[in-house]
Amino acid sequence: MILSFGISSAVYFQEPIEKLLPYLKKGGIDNLEIKPKGGHFCPQDIKDLQRLKKKFVRAGITVEAIHMPLNGVDISHPQQYERVKSVREVEKVILMAYHLGVGLVVVHPGGKVFDFSDRENRLKLSMESLKEIGEFAQNWDIKIALENTLPDRIGDKWEEIGTIIETLSHPGLGICFDSGHHLLNYSETAQGRLNLEKVPINWQRYLWHIHVHDNDGKHDFHWLPGDGKFPWVSFISFLKEIDYRKTLIFELKKQNELPYYLNKVVSAWQKLNSYL
Repeated sequence: MILSFGISSAVYFQEPIEKLLPYLKKGGIDNLEIKPKGGHFCPQDIKDLQRLKKKFVRAGITVEAIHMPLNGVDISHPQQYERVKSVREVEKVILMAYHLGVGLVVVHPGGKVFDFSDRENRLKLSMESLKEIGEFAQNWDIKIALENTLPDRIGDKWEEIGTIIETLSHPGLGICFDSGHHLLNYSETAQGRLNLEKVPINWQRYLWHIHVHDNDGKHDFHWLPGDGKFPWVSFISFLKEIDYRKTLIFELKKQNELPYYLNKVVSAWQKLNSYL
């Protein structure tokens, strides 16, 4: 089993994404997930995307996925206008992915649920949105990976993600496993119990993308793997069991001292890789 690793562009949110590329090249990091943000990655037309694509190629960087925008985007929103607007934002990212030659877009199934009695309806709205998004993405040969979300949001539990996958039964719909969010949603994880084999999901079929980061089991710190309570040895063992052969994306908090921090990222990756 061979794994590769990459990093989310969120680590350098404060600068245009082009400025991140020389650091990645120098640090020996070849794979990237793009996270849109004004002033960081916010292309205005196809020409912008074509220019960026050439820069990625020259730097030897493979863009593994693009993450949907987060600020104000909720495809499960109970208000029709906000939900449809959110769907359009995701569809814009799908078009960006197409023009960059990227085959995967990471999507959150929904935002925070303040009224528990409304959860079933919010899940239904999420699936309605994802049906439209999935059909749109299929037209552009783009796949959608549903990310498990933070607590109290649509998609925070794997049972809910599984329901979405099973109900929609769309060939272009898979899963993005987020280690930090899993740790926050399942308290037994901090004691070393992943229990992923008990989840009614065909991981070998649907696990297409992984975000790796760590925390203390209480807050979404986006620390380096090994700095928190996530059971990495057990997780790598699970990936071996399902023969996962894709990229682990380090989704880390914004950094100012980037060269020094990227060295730590590489060291953390080497430690994870040693568990294989």
